[in-house]
Amino acid sequence: MTFRRRQRGFTLIELLVVIAIIAMLVALLLPAVQRAREAARRTQCQNNLKQMGLALHNYHDTFRAFPPGQINNINLGVTDAIGRYALPAEATTYQAPNTNILNYQGTSWMLQILPMIDQGPLYQLYSFGNNVRTNGEFGAPTQDLNIIYPPRTDLAAFYCPSRRSSMVATGTYQNCLRIDSAVPSTLNIVWTQGGNDYAGCSGSGFTFNINPTSIADRQTYSLLPAQLNSTLITTLVGQASLYTQFNSNIGIFGVNSSTNIRDVTDGTSNVILVSERRLNPQATTILTQISSDGWIWGGPATLMSCRNAPNTGLYYDEAGSSHDQIVQVLLADGSVKVISVNIDLRTWNNLGNMAQGSPISVNLN
Repeated sequence: MTFRRRQRGFTLIELLVVIAIIAMLVALLLPAVQRAREAARRTQCQNNLKQMGLALHNYHDTFRAFPPGQINNINLGVTDAIGRYALPAEATTYQAPNTNILNYQGTSWMLQILPMIDQGPLYQLYSFGNNVRTNGEFGAPTQDLNIIYPPRTDLAAFYCPSRRSSMVATGTYQNCLRIDSAVPSTLNIVWTQGGNDYAGCSGSGFTFNINPTSIADRQTYSLLPAQLNSTLITTLVGQASLYTQFNSNIGIFGVNSSTNIRDVTDGTSNVILVSERRLNPQATTILTQISSDGWIWGGPATLMSCRNAPNTGLYYDEAGSSHDQIVQVLLADGSVKVISVNIDLRTWNNLGNMAQGSPISVNLN
C-alpha cells in the first residue's frame, strides 16, 4: 500500500510574516532609490547649467560680451513712479508677420545662445523681423514642409529634471503667466511648450516694475541716469539705491546689456551668471507671487534678482529650485556651485553683484 506524503503549504501567519518582511524591505529600499534618482536629476541639472556656461562664454568669445539680458526698443519704454521700464507689449503684442513697423522684439538672452547649445537650426527659424508673439503663433516652414514655432518649442537643456520635463501649461503650472495668457490673441493659441527653469542674474536690487492693478505690465527697469539718481538714499557710508542698476547692485544681465568679462570686477568666481529660478504653481491673487514662464521671453521669465534669499516663496524674481534645501548656480567663471537656501542674505546679495567691491567669505561647494 502506497502512502502519498502530503505537501504542507504556508499558514496564514507565515504568509503575513513574509508580506510584512517584503513591505519592510521596500520601505527601506524606496528612499534609497528615490535619493539615487534625485542625485541623477541633480547631476543633470548641473550639466544643464554647465552647458549654458560654455555657451555663454562661447558667445562672449565671439561678440566680446555676454548676450543682452533681454532685447527691447527702450525708446518705446513706459514709466511708473520710479522711472522707465521695458515695454511689456514688445514681446506679447499680436501682429501679422512682417508688419512690425515699431521693431518690437522682447526676446531673452536664451535665444542668443541657441547656436552654442546645438540648436542652430531652431535659431535660424526664428524671424528677427518679428516679435516673440508673432514667431510663436505663425511659425516658420522647414524644408520638409513642417511648421516650427521656435518660442513654443520645449528644450530639455532649459528644464530642471527635478521639477519637470515640459511646460505643463495646462496642468501643474497652469497658473504661471505666459505670453498667451498675458495678452490673448485672435488666434486663441494656447502656449503649452517652451518653458524655462533658469534665469540670468540681474544683480541684487529691484529689477522689475510691479503694477498693483495689472500683472501684464511687469517688466524690467531701464532707468535713465536722472531717474536712478532720484532713487538714491543716504547711508552711514555714503549713498545707495535699492535698484539693480545702481553700481553696488548691478549684475551681468539687464535690458540691452553688453557686459564684458572685464566688467566683472568682483571676480568671476564670486558672481552669479545664471541660477535656477523660482516657479510658483499655486493659484494666487498676490501679483508678486505669480511666476512668468517662457525661455524666449525677456524679463521675469528669464531674469532673477539676489535681493531676497532663495526659495522664500514671496516674490517671482527670486532664485528657487526643486532640489531639497539647495539651489544650483552657474558662476561667471563657468563653474557650477551648490548653494544652501539658508545662505547668509548679505553673502547672497554680494554673489549677485558684479562690481560692488565686497569680498565673498563663504566657502562655495
